[in-house]
Amino acid sequence: MKKISIALGCVFSLLTISCDKFLSLTPRDTKVVSTIEDYRDIMASFMYVLKTPNTAFQVSVFGVGLEAVPFHETVDLNLAVYTGETNINNTSSLYWNRTAADYTQTGKKMLTWMMFNTEAWSRYYAFLGPINLIISDIDTAEGNNEDLRHYVKGEALVWRAYALYKLLQYYAPYTNGDYGIPIYLTPQLDAGTTMPPRETQQRVFRQIFSDCDESLALLEQTRTNEWNVAWRADFIHAMLASVYTWKAMSGAAEETDWAQAETHASAALKGRTLSRTSEELKRIFDCSDEAYAGEVISDEFYVRIMDGRYTYISNFFTAYQEGDDNASDGKVTAAYASLFREGDIRREAWLANDGTYNNKYNLLGSNGRVCNGCRMPFRLAEMYLIKAEALCRQGRASEAASVLAEFCASRYAATPQIPADPENLLQMILDERTREFYQEGDFRWLDMKRLGVRVERVVNNERHVLEPDDFRYTFPIPAREMEHNKNMQQNPGWENIIIY
Repeated sequence: MKKISIALGCVFSLLTISCDKFLSLTPRDTKVVSTIEDYRDIMASFMYVLKTPNTAFQVSVFGVGLEAVPFHETVDLNLAVYTGETNINNTSSLYWNRTAADYTQTGKKMLTWMMFNTEAWSRYYAFLGPINLIISDIDTAEGNNEDLRHYVKGEALVWRAYALYKLLQYYAPYTNGDYGIPIYLTPQLDAGTTMPPRETQQRVFRQIFSDCDESLALLEQTRTNEWNVAWRADFIHAMLASVYTWKAMSGAAEETDWAQAETHASAALKGRTLSRTSEELKRIFDCSDEAYAGEVISDEFYVRIMDGRYTYISNFFTAYQEGDDNASDGKVTAAYASLFREGDIRREAWLANDGTYNNKYNLLGSNGRVCNGCRMPFRLAEMYLIKAEALCRQGRASEAASVLAEFCASRYAATPQIPADPENLLQMILDERTREFYQEGDFRWLDMKRLGVRVERVVNNERHVLEPDDFRYTFPIPAREMEHNKNMQQNPGWENIIIY
């Protein structure tokens, strides 16, 4: 049996469902991997920090540290300004020149959608390396515990699909199907010399669907998945609903995409109920000291990912905190405040000081800041709105209206009137997405990219326009990748711009 030496990192800082049974191992710097139990220990290294995001240091297991995590905190910071969800912090000399009373070059770049986010590329691919090793080699690992083999492989497959999806959303032009991302599934071969080309978007989607399908098939063959985090049918169906929604208007769109989005959203909705109280909505986002220690269980999310003092998977605090005001997460922009109708329970849950301050994450609490926020990929609310949009775009407006009415009944004291005509109905669905997911990391930015939103801004007395399908909706490929990978192609529009 082939044995391989693997360097892997303890890469997550998640607070989610229990995996206590797997937290008894002692991390080691190196490991020769040959048995199912060895691969189990590697995945348990990830699990260790899933349950302990607030440790005094970032644990490094098997030699790889925090750089191998499928999130990057500065994405939140940049995109919050890109979308207009928060105003740029003009008390910071990084963004504002007090002497000139104008934005610095960095501030201007952020306001004109020109920050590079190249670190996210490295972070996601650094994460995919060890995950690919686990997936490619565990099938031949020594041992007879097939359930355990499935636990490890299933979890890895789900996270690979997730990482590929985020890379595609960030680094692939939306309507140009020729430009996907590199896929290299066997990093143990030709280490350091391989130069994988960009695949088409269609090829990347096929890999995502293949990973999700295989993970679902493993679930059916396994008696239990008691220690897993994301290897769950509801989470996988929720991810597939989101992926098909993204694909449906992309350069890789196919006629069946909306039907698939509807099918998977319905599967993810099964057995779950939206909350009808502002207290519950506030509780699931609360990241304060007071709420930090307790486990949060709710139908509103599938996986809840909590940032800690030393883990840095989110940067909501820096993104949304404005100036020196320590009363809340930050001032509410006029556009945000105007979104909420009378009787919307989200206003009470997430706004403070009579609606003038955003307090969605309650980052400060009453005892000071504890973390930078939390993530809940593919929330239940998104599944309702995906299903409604998918039905509407398939010409089934009455069914879409029923789904939207059910969603609104959970968010309003009195359900607002639901439009009957398809055009206004679709607009209301999209408006609810903006209300529901405002200031949730990349959500609004990716909706703007998908829907072709046009934005105008005046920065340093210059008018700047972000057009639908603008090249700035796509992050540039990092300079290091372009230098070392001779098969890589830069995203159109970025070719003549200096990238670091």
